[in-house]
Amino acid sequence: MLIDKNQAHDICKRALSFAQEGQAEVILTQTASPLTRIANNAIHQNVETSDIDISLRVDLDGRSGRATTNQFDDESLKELARRSVNAARAITSKQELPPMMGPQQYREIPAFDQSSAFMEPEQRAEMVLKAVKLARQEKVELAGLVNNTLYATAMANSNGLFAYHNMSTLRMELTARSGITAGRFAQTARKAGEIDPEKIAAIAIKKCLGGLNAKALEPGDYTVILEPEAVTTPLMFLSYLSFGALAVQENLSCLSGKLGQKLMGGNITIHDDAYHPMVISTRPFDYEGMPKKKVTLIDKGVVMGPVYDLKTAAKDNTGTTGHGLPQPNTYGPMPGNLVLEGGIASMEDMIKSTKRGVLVTRFWYNRVVDRKIPIITGMTRDGTFLIEDGRISHGVKNMRFNQDLVEFFNNVETLGVPESQENMVVPPLKINNFHFTGLTEA
Repeated sequence: MLIDKNQAHDICKRALSFAQEGQAEVILTQTASPLTRIANNAIHQNVETSDIDISLRVDLDGRSGRATTNQFDDESLKELARRSVNAARAITSKQELPPMMGPQQYREIPAFDQSSAFMEPEQRAEMVLKAVKLARQEKVELAGLVNNTLYATAMANSNGLFAYHNMSTLRMELTARSGITAGRFAQTARKAGEIDPEKIAAIAIKKCLGGLNAKALEPGDYTVILEPEAVTTPLMFLSYLSFGALAVQENLSCLSGKLGQKLMGGNITIHDDAYHPMVISTRPFDYEGMPKKKVTLIDKGVVMGPVYDLKTAAKDNTGTTGHGLPQPNTYGPMPGNLVLEGGIASMEDMIKSTKRGVLVTRFWYNRVVDRKIPIITGMTRDGTFLIEDGRISHGVKNMRFNQDLVEFFNNVETLGVPESQENMVVPPLKINNFHFTGLTEA
């Protein structure tokens, strides 16, 4: 069972009571994850994992120590406090951490739904059966999972702060295979009724069958249409390479020195918004216990500024935006719920308007090439197709790309209707001059 607010408060209060030196902060996270796995058109595994993590930070004379445990009896919490204090004493220099804050007010986010939280294995099996029936009709094999996950997060400190949030999600992701050809589709929702197993299976199967006998495409610059899952890749890299204040302050971000200047295309507006109604995985406070604020990072291509935690905000003489990670850390603040404003075009509209281009389902095996520009590399996967004269003509063998992300967001021709992608809201995109550098093996 998920720890409720009262239980979380009790655990946090007891953990703090054993830290009798300096200031203390405790972060409690619990995850329960029932999972049904699918392979070869059959369920091959039903498992459920559940764990709790209690992390205690103690600050002594400008030095901070942290220790963790997954036990919350008194003896375990006493030992946790002892290890945290010893870790702080072992630090040889002061870390210049800001003081811990007192009680805060949080905006409620209704992120918990019983239909996803308490789904039984039989219900997940019914979802799988609907998908597998379609796969057998089309003579393809499905692999994937159905996963309903429960989260609880709480934190408290010796200055009287306490925060609690719970959340549940349901995710179904399916890959249809025929030989080495694969097609994939996935969906995440808060409510069980928002997941359509037959739709997910049908899209995955269509991609698989459409990609049979895929042909190699010469490397080069192409117009590409990215499905929403693919669009999350460049945004994810920008979130931790460029959109945090520490990276900006250290001159490691593409935003550094660009405040108020035009950096991306005039059709690009990016927010971080934990309260957006389409964001599924979210909470109203950060790991310093500060309320999250909506932050506009890019407004019609113009740099508006990064997200802040307490430490970086103090350096810039501004306020935190509620995007702190557990302190101390070397990453600085980071956005967690990016929203790329979209348009009204459908995927079909984008395809029809394309003389010659490539449709991409998603990217994988992505890595950083240059963190400041930034440039990333990766490969296409699970459904890549050539578009000719406004229609999909045939499957394309997977390709490697190298892409400057600022250039990427300057080359967006069309934005589609936004969709939920777990912790983001993103539209499909049509982009010109996307750089494919070579072929992969399949």
